[in-house]
Amino acid sequence: ALASEPPTDELLERPPVNRNDSIISKQMLMNMIGVATYEVGLMIFLLHVYEWIPDLKDKNDDPITGPKSRHYTMLFNIFVLLQVF
Repeated sequence: ALASEPPTDELLERPPVNRNDSIISKQMLMNMIGVATYEVGLMIFLLHVYEWIPDLKDKNDDPITGPKSRHYTMLFNIFVLLQVF
């Protein structure tokens, strides 16, 4: 893979791959759709139903950060962590 290992005889004896073939298999496509659906669903859920999360009470009197600042920060951090893991 990417010339990190020397070619073996088995690898060299494989038939060539068509240029027009898709790199993404059907299983990979289904996995990507499933993960995207899960992440979008979770983010929409957390955007609208957040009262049960501790320490996310609205503080409208904070002029620097504004209303729902902690909520949006939490959503962003969850989004980033979902991309990493």
